[in-house]
Amino acid sequence: MARSVYAVILLSLSSLAAAQQDGFSYSYLTASYSRADYDSFNADGDGFGVGASVAINEQFHLFGGYSGTDLNDTVDADGWEAGVGFNTPISNVMDVVLRAAYVSYDIGNYNDDGFGLGAGVRMAASDQIELNLGLSYVDTDLGNNTALEAGFLFNITDAVAVGVSGSWDDDVDIWSVNGRLYFD
Repeated sequence: MARSVYAVILLSLSSLAAAQQDGFSYSYLTASYSRADYDSFNADGDGFGVGASVAINEQFHLFGGYSGTDLNDTVDADGWEAGVGFNTPISNVMDVVLRAAYVSYDIGNYNDDGFGLGAGVRMAASDQIELNLGLSYVDTDLGNNTALEAGFLFNITDAVAVGVSGSWDDDVDIWSVNGRLYFD
């Protein structure tokens, strides 16, 4: 029995290493459907988002995105961001990702912009499964906010992945179903 457990562990570790031989891709397009619950507006709703990331070399990438949410069929919440990210491997199966961005939000009659910072990890749990975990901080004229973000992606092919993610802070909880198309 002990040999079987040891063999399974070795096979798992070797598949993790194989999954990350070429590293993570930072050139992709994304689309998402999200469900959001805002405490401060006592409202919830759903919407869509799009985004992109383009690797400019092995350690830096540019990114941007837009999302729109219809809250209780009465208020729209729109936001976009554009920024630069730094990524570096810390093992064969894990990258650390740091990001800085300009952010802009329109929620009902509230318009605000500022900057965002993020730190997280991307980890290959297997050849097909990627796990993500991070913290994001946004500072705008109306205040600041820190959120915990987590998710996973299932790689259907080398170019297509689908997954689920979430973001939680003091004011809003967001769940998303995501699609990703790699283009490098």
